[in-house]
Amino acid sequence: MARSTEPARTSARDSAQESDSANAPAAIKAKPIELSDDERLEDAAVEIFSASLEHFLANVPLLQTSSALESVHQMRVALRRLRAAIGLLRPALAGPSLETAGERAKTLASVLGGARDWDVFAAALNADPREALGDDPSFHALTDSVGAFRDKAYRAAHEAVSSDATTQFIEDLRLTLERRDWEVEPEMRARGSACTFAAHALTRLRKRLLKKSKGLATLSAEERHKVRIALKKARYGAEFFESLFKDPKAARAYLRALGDMQDQLGVFNDMEVANGLLDRIDAENPATARASGFIRGWLAHAARQGGDHAKKSEKRLKKLTPFWT
Repeated sequence: MARSTEPARTSARDSAQESDSANAPAAIKAKPIELSDDERLEDAAVEIFSASLEHFLANVPLLQTSSALESVHQMRVALRRLRAAIGLLRPALAGPSLETAGERAKTLASVLGGARDWDVFAAALNADPREALGDDPSFHALTDSVGAFRDKAYRAAHEAVSSDATTQFIEDLRLTLERRDWEVEPEMRARGSACTFAAHALTRLRKRLLKKSKGLATLSAEERHKVRIALKKARYGAEFFESLFKDPKAARAYLRALGDMQDQLGVFNDMEVANGLLDRIDAENPATARASGFIRGWLAHAARQGGDHAKKSEKRLKKLTPFWT
C-alpha cells in the first residue's frame, strides 16, 4: 500500500523524468519575464504572450528525442500559461484573435494531456505497486496495456503537434502579437499601467483562491480540481508580474508555497485520472482485473491519507503575504 500521498507523486514524476537518458537534451522550462516599473500593460501583454509561445516552440523539437516525456509536460505548461494570461488580461485587453488562440491552445493541450497522463500512471506503477505485486501475471498484463495505450497517446501527440492546425495556431498568434490585434482600455497604454493592473489582478486571484479552498480537506474531487485550477492561475499570474514588484524574497516564498500546494493537490488529481485509465484498461483486457483491483485499493488508501496535507495547505495559504502590496 502507499506509504503517503506525497512520496507517491514524487516517485511518479521523478521516475518519468529519470527514464530519459543522462545525455538527452533537457526540456525547456518557462523563462522569467522581466518587466520594468513603468511598463505599459499592453507592452507587458505582448511579452507575456510571446514568452508562452516561445516556451511551447522550444520544446517541440524535443518531442522526437528521449526527452519526450518532459517536453510534453513543458508544452502543456506553456499552453496553460498562454490561456491563463489571456483570461487574466481579459478585463483590460481582449479580442476574437486572442480568444481563438486560447481555444486552439486548449484543444492541443488536451491531446498532449493524454500522453502525459499515461506517462505519470506508468511511472506510478513502478513504485509501490510493482514492489507489492512482483511477478503477478495480471500486473504484467496491466503494464502491457498501459504501454499500448501510451504509445497510441504519443502517436496522437506527434500528429497534433505537427499538424496544419498547430502550424496555423502558431502563425496566427504571431500575427496577432505583431499587429496587437485586440481592443485595449486606453489607460492600459499609459506608463506604469502594468503595475496598477497587476496589483488588482493578483489580489483578485488570491481572493478567489481563498474562497475556493475553504474547507479543502472536505471538498469533493471536482471541488479540489477547481482549487487546483485556481492555484495554477494565481501562480502563473504571480510569475507573469513578479518582476514589477521589488521584494523578490517575498515573491519567491509566495510562488514556492503555491507550487507546493499545487503539487499536493496534483496527487489527488493523479488518483482520479488513474482510476479513469484503469476503467479503459479493464474494458479492453480482463486479464488485468486482479492487478487493477489492487491499484484501486492502493489509490483509495493514499487518498484517505491526504486529509492532513489538505488542512495544512489551507492554513499555509491563509498565512501567505502578498508580495505586491
